[in-house]
Amino acid sequence: MSDGPRIYSDEEFALVLRKAAELGRQAEPALPSSTGLTLTEMKAAAAQVGFDPALVERAARMLATTVALSPFERLIGGPMRHERQTRFPVMLDDTTAARLLSAVRVGSSLAGRQDVGHSSAVGMTWHDGGDTQPLSVTARPDESDVGVSVVLDRRGTLGMVALISGILIFFTVIIATFALYPVAPALGIGGFIAGVTSILTVARRYWVSSTRKARERIGVVMDAIDRTLMRPESKP
Repeated sequence: MSDGPRIYSDEEFALVLRKAAELGRQAEPALPSSTGLTLTEMKAAAAQVGFDPALVERAARMLATTVALSPFERLIGGPMRHERQTRFPVMLDDTTAARLLSAVRVGSSLAGRQDVGHSSAVGMTWHDGGDTQPLSVTARPDESDVGVSVVLDRRGTLGMVALISGILIFFTVIIATFALYPVAPALGIGGFIAGVTSILTVARRYWVSSTRKARERIGVVMDAIDRTLMRPESKP
């Protein structure tokens, strides 16, 4: 056996950090933070353990803002409107704005359909022209940076889910009332409850699944924006 210090691989180092975090949670109760960490503090902490601070800054920009859901949104399993807002330390000119518009179109996978966009040194706007789930992107320059907003409105999709669920519930009521209840009242009542419960469960699962896909879609667009604006030729 060697008497020298053990050399840990990158994979082992990651496991050590993960285990240390688990031991820390076990050793002391989790307390709510009253101050949190600034981006500068997170970058400094990341640098101490070998992470690239630039990647930490990029990840912070990509992080979705935590928004409190309404009781109805918690009930259905996700928000009706998704929005990401962040700022990039770049200056916006005609060339950068045009490149940004092109990147958004490609990132959204809707280029050449019903999308509408405009770009110039005073800003960039784009929307996909969708009816049930429109996606829009806005970039507005400031004195020293650019504010970007990505919005996905899913109220139209919720309306379609509600309409289809309502139709299915209507037919469930008809079947339970006129086909099952005359044969056996308990069967009619049980069929109605089971049918409605199944419809609402399927609708909620669909909404949860589509919410996850909506977030992934916004993430792809945000990544395209980040890669475009943070290219070396895009910086002032």
